[in-house]
Amino acid sequence: VQDIATAPAYDAIAGGAKMTALHDALVKQGAMGQLLCWIGFLEVFGTMALFQTLNGNRAPGDFKFDPLGFGKKPEALARYELAEMKNGRLAMLGVGGMVH
Repeated sequence: VQDIATAPAYDAIAGGAKMTALHDALVKQGAMGQLLCWIGFLEVFGTMALFQTLNGNRAPGDFKFDPLGFGKKPEALARYELAEMKNGRLAMLGVGGMVH
């Protein structure tokens, strides 16, 4: 799909680089350092959540962030959790397809 259609903002940021050359283009641009900083910052909170999960204080993937109240009904919550898991698996397959 990337060879057929791209977003105009993508061409402005990455210079039209393909998925396999995008890393090198972003390193030259200087964006990878900023990504490393912010992702490292988020990993700190992920590590804290991991330790809470291992101690049995919280469920895996439950970050207590539900501003719209989707988790109020247990049957709806189970459906949303399953949909999120399937969505994540499809996203991993999609990235694999772009890299291939």
